[in-house]
Amino acid sequence: MRLLSTETLKLHEFYTDIPPYAILSHTWEKEDVSFQDIQNLETAGAKAGFAKVLNACRRARHYDFEWIWIDSCCINKESSAELSEAINSMYQYYEDAVVCYVYLCDVSLEVHLQHPNSSFRRSRWFKRGWTLQELLAPWDVVFLDKDWSKIGTRWSLRDLVSTITTIPVEVLEGQDISDYSVAQKMSWAAFRKTTRPEDQAYCLMGLFGVSMPPIYGEGSTRAFMRLQQEIIKISDDRSIFAWIAMPSDKHESRGLLASSPYEFRMSGEVKASVPEVLNDKSSYLFGNNGLRIHLPLEPTDSSRFGSDVFLGSLLCQSEKDGSYLSVYLRKTSGQQYVRCRVDELVLRSLPPAFDNVQELSVREKPVPRRVRSDKYLHMASSNTVLYHVELLTSARHFFCASNPHTTSVAEKGFAVVAVDANKSLCWLGPFMHDASLTYECMTTGKTFTIEFAGSWDPVYYNCTLQLCDKTFGDFSDPRMDRIVGQFDSGDYICVTRESRGDLRRRERSLHQSLEPISEKNVEISYIPKESPEANFLTHTLRPSHSGFMVPANLELSELELSGYQTAQLSGVFPPYFFVERFDNMAYVTAFHADGGEYTSNDDQFCILTYTESMWHSSFYVALGLQGSSAWIDIDFCQLEDGENPEAPEDIWKSYLSSGSRVEKRMEAKSSTWVGSLMASVERRTNLQLGSHLLRLQLPGTSLQDSTVRRPQRLQNLDTVRTI
Repeated sequence: MRLLSTETLKLHEFYTDIPPYAILSHTWEKEDVSFQDIQNLETAGAKAGFAKVLNACRRARHYDFEWIWIDSCCINKESSAELSEAINSMYQYYEDAVVCYVYLCDVSLEVHLQHPNSSFRRSRWFKRGWTLQELLAPWDVVFLDKDWSKIGTRWSLRDLVSTITTIPVEVLEGQDISDYSVAQKMSWAAFRKTTRPEDQAYCLMGLFGVSMPPIYGEGSTRAFMRLQQEIIKISDDRSIFAWIAMPSDKHESRGLLASSPYEFRMSGEVKASVPEVLNDKSSYLFGNNGLRIHLPLEPTDSSRFGSDVFLGSLLCQSEKDGSYLSVYLRKTSGQQYVRCRVDELVLRSLPPAFDNVQELSVREKPVPRRVRSDKYLHMASSNTVLYHVELLTSARHFFCASNPHTTSVAEKGFAVVAVDANKSLCWLGPFMHDASLTYECMTTGKTFTIEFAGSWDPVYYNCTLQLCDKTFGDFSDPRMDRIVGQFDSGDYICVTRESRGDLRRRERSLHQSLEPISEKNVEISYIPKESPEANFLTHTLRPSHSGFMVPANLELSELELSGYQTAQLSGVFPPYFFVERFDNMAYVTAFHADGGEYTSNDDQFCILTYTESMWHSSFYVALGLQGSSAWIDIDFCQLEDGENPEAPEDIWKSYLSSGSRVEKRMEAKSSTWVGSLMASVERRTNLQLGSHLLRLQLPGTSLQDSTVRRPQRLQNLDTVRTI
C-alpha cells in the first residue's frame, strides 16, 4: 500500500512490513488533493483540500505517527487496476490502521451532540456508503469537528452513534459483526448514499468478507445482485432474502434477491436463519433458471390469494418477538416460482411445517470471515507501558499535587509515566513518585487521583479514577477509552485514552537500557455541571423497539377538502432523537433517553403536528402506549380571529396526569373520529420499524356526535380514501 509521510508529505510504497499508520475518514469536498496533486506540493497547496491533508498530518504527527493513509491522495484513481485493488482492500486498510481520524467538516459543537438538532446527528458522514466500513473496521475511531477539535471516540459516543446509524451498541463496543445476520448488516447501509451508484454494492464487500471486480457502468442493481451472489457463495444465512420492496412495487413479480440495500431498511431485527433444521437440504445455489433452494412451503387462503400462491418460510426469526418470517411465492409452472406481494414479509408466531420440503443439494462448508488484525496492539516486545498524561484546557485550573516542586511541568499540565509488568512505576523526567497522580484545584480544593497498574499484556493496561472516595472505571478493556467521575458538586472529570504510533521505532531509556515501549495518551478534561454536555454525559440513548409508523404526507386535495392541498408531518413533540422518514411514511417513538428533559413515568406518548401547505393551518395527533395498549387522539384546531394556537408542548402537557385531556389517554382508545376523518392505530402484522401503524382513513359517512373541535370545511365529505 502507499502511505503519506506526516513530516515531508511524500508518498512511499510498502509491500511488506507495513509500518504503523493512522488513517483518515472524511467526506469528499471540492478541490480535494489527488494522487497527481500531491506529487507537487506547490500544486497541492493551491487547492482548498490541502488544509485537510495538513491538519490530518499535524494531528497524526502530534501522536507520533510517521505515516498516514488518505484515500484522496494515496490512490491513483487513473489506474483502473490500482483502483480495483484499493476497493477490494479498503476494509483491510481501515482494519489494520492503529487509529482512524474521522473529520466531520460539517459539525460544530455549538449545540450539544445529543440534542436532536445537533450538527453531529445531521453530519453527511453518517449518510455516506463508504463510511460504514470506516466506522466499523478500525480498532480506534476518533471523531473531529470542523476545527479539528476532538469530539469523542466511537467507544465514548457509542450510544449516540448507535442511535444515528441503527448499528447496535454492542457492535460499536467491539462485538464481532459476524455474529449478526446478513439482513441486519444490510440494514445498517439502507439509508446510506454513494456518489457513484455501483458503490452502494462495492462499499459493502469488506463488511461481508467478499471480493469482486468493480465494473463501473453496470448500474447499482446489477452490482448489488453480484454482491449478493458472492455472499451466497460463503454463507447459507437465508436472512439475505428477508427484504421488502417499496409499496409502489407491490404488484411486481421478483426473485429472492433484493435490488438495493434500501430494501433491507426494515430488517434490523431479523436474526440469522437456522439451516440445520433442513440438514443436508440447507444449501442453495444459482443455476441458469434462477436460485435453487429448499424451502418449506405452505398453501395460503385460495379465496384471497389464489391457489397458486404459497408461503415460503425463510427459517429466520425476529429478535424482537421470535416471529417466523415468510415470503409469498407464486407458482408459474412445474417447480418454478416467483416472489409476489414483494412489499411484505409475513410474521407468524408458529414455526414452519417441514412436510413439503423437496430436492437434495450438497452443503459446502462456509468460508469464515478473516479475523480482525491486532498486530499493532502487540507490537511492543516489552511489558512496559508509557503513559502521556495531559490536562486539557478545560482542566488547567488543576495542578499536579503529587510533586508540587515541579512547577514548570505542572504549569504545562503534562507528565509521563512508565508502568512495567511488575506493577511498579517510575517517572521519566523530574518526577520520581508513586504509581498515582493526584490533582488539586487551588481555588475550590477539589482533588482527584489517577492510579496506574501494569500488565503482562501491554494491550490490557489499567487506569482508574478516584474522587470523593469513589473509584470510577478502568481501562482494562482495550476498547474502553473514557472514564467519567462526578464530584459532590455535580461537576465532572473525564479521563480519555487516545492511541499513539511508533510502537516499533520509539526507544526510551529505562534503567539505562533501550527497549521498545507501548505508549498510551491519557487526557483529562473538566466539565461543569451547568455545561450542556453535563446533561447528557451519563445518559445512554437506546432506541425503543416500541414505536409507530405514521404518514409523512397527506394528499388532502384529493379528499375534496375545500381550501386544503397537502399536509405534511412538520413536528414531533417531545423532540426525540430518532425520527426517520421514507416511503411517504415516518417512524416515530414516544420513548426518550433516560433523564431527558421531558421524561416522567406517564410520558409514553408524543404529539404529531401536521401542517397544511397552502394555509399553514395545523392539526395534531396524540399517539402513545398506555400499558400494553396503544391509544390515539386527534385535534383539528378551529380558531377564532385573534386566537393563538396551542403549542405542541402545551397539548402534550394536557395529556399528563394533571392535564385536561388525561381521560382520553387513560381510556386508551385505539381509534377516534374527527368529522368524517377516522384515525386508528393498530399492532403491526408485517415487518416494519416499531410495533404499531397509524392509519388515517376517510369513509363515506360522517359522525355528527364528534366531541373533538373541527373546522367547518371538514364536514360533508363523500370521498373514500385510505392514507
